Amino acid sequence: MAPAAPRRVAALLLAVATVAAAACSGSSRRPHASAPAVPDPPRSVVASPDYDQACAPSGLDSSDTCVEVTLQAIDNARAAEGVKAMALPSDFARLPVPEQVFAVVDAERVDRGLPPFEGMSASLNGVAAVGARAATVPPDPGAAYSVADSEWIGAVANGLDADYEWMYDDGPGSNVPGCAARGDAGCWADRHNILDSFGAGTLVLGVAIAPTADTGTDAGGPSLALELATAKASPGPLTYTWTQAMADTAAGALRPREQAPSDQSATGIADPARSVAPKPDFTAVCAPTGIDTSSACIGSVLLAVNAARAAEGVKPMVLPAGFAALTVPEQLLVAIDLERVDRGLAPFTGLTDALDRNAQRGADTADDPPDPGGAYTVADTEWAGGSSNGLDAVYGWMYDDGIDSGNLDCPKAGAPGCWGHRHGILDAFGTVGTLVMGAALNVTGDHTAGDSGGTSMAATLAVTMRRAPLVFAWAP
Repeated sequence: MAPAAPRRVAALLLAVATVAAAACSGSSRRPHASAPAVPDPPRSVVASPDYDQACAPSGLDSSDTCVEVTLQAIDNARAAEGVKAMALPSDFARLPVPEQVFAVVDAERVDRGLPPFEGMSASLNGVAAVGARAATVPPDPGAAYSVADSEWIGAVANGLDADYEWMYDDGPGSNVPGCAARGDAGCWADRHNILDSFGAGTLVLGVAIAPTADTGTDAGGPSLALELATAKASPGPLTYTWTQAMADTAAGALRPREQAPSDQSATGIADPARSVAPKPDFTAVCAPTGIDTSSACIGSVLLAVNAARAAEGVKPMVLPAGFAALTVPEQLLVAIDLERVDRGLAPFTGLTDALDRNAQRGADTADDPPDPGGAYTVADTEWAGGSSNGLDAVYGWMYDDGIDSGNLDCPKAGAPGCWGHRHGILDAFGTVGTLVMGAALNVTGDHTAGDSGGTSMAATLAVTMRRAPLVFAWAP
């Protein structure tokens, strides 16, 4: 096996685009000063830890790892202001995103000595839904409210992500429009709305999420709108209250996490404890060199794959009829997609000519394929030497990629490259864009020590926002 593939080749570019285009705010009927008596940070706070690397690159993600790492970044940013760590319900990741936003906004206020919003108003939820569906700030909620502030954000993973952008990445250095330097009018407008005084009356808010309504740089991604207001009279039915949130937190609090666990993929799927020796040993059945797509070889590899999957509680892999007659690149797509869909992950739609060419560069140089370029928002790459067929290569990447394997980036237990190929295959590629793949074979391209002249196989796994004609399609 080659060194583990680089993770999220274009994640940084995606994150920058998110900050630049994600958030906007507005206000109405404001007889009071808008800026709260809470100081702003001198400039936007770089997230530490970088929670983007623990969350899916696009679409909603309330996985435990994403939520816990984002909470740690918020706690670290709050500590710089002298604000205590945020307390949230232990089941926060299971709350609907609107309830997540409510709980977080109130925690930001209460922990700074400001009154909380009493609850989520059914009426304001409807107002927020108008903004979420249109990917813009919600409209004025009407004369029943004396003060109203509104927020919109796209390309958001969950309620904590929205909070971080509004509260800590809304000033100089954030690429927020109208905030080139400290003191500019566009700086910290979202934060000011959240920490506003709101005057006398009943504080209520409404939140709505439209999972695919964003029309900006994350077109097809989440669109989240928030309406913050002071009701002149009774606000009507409340769908979730601060009292409920406090009671849930008292029953158990969410624990932050410094980083994503090194022993699992970004989708939270755990690694094997150590590399799995193939049972049966298909290397004794398959040809010692070159390609072997005989039924005996592929059948033996499949038995070993299913034995390794059984140890993880994954159902047996069922290969399509005619698998042996597929080209090796086609075998790689089918085997990789089966590893994903049998664990509940989305498959790659198929092979594209452009990514096949990219993968061929890896196969020809006996190395991971290079960065496929700016047409792809996320990319992972894989390389294998000496494999008999596509299923053999996938066995190595998925089950023989830890300590004592051929993975050169895993010289000892706990090394960062251990299970890197597996993590690439089981990565979180998000829900925006099209999952596409390239794969290639050089029959004699391996030039690593002890296997010179052996097979060299490579794969490029990516997400594109562009039209991507397929040369071979996944057929479930």
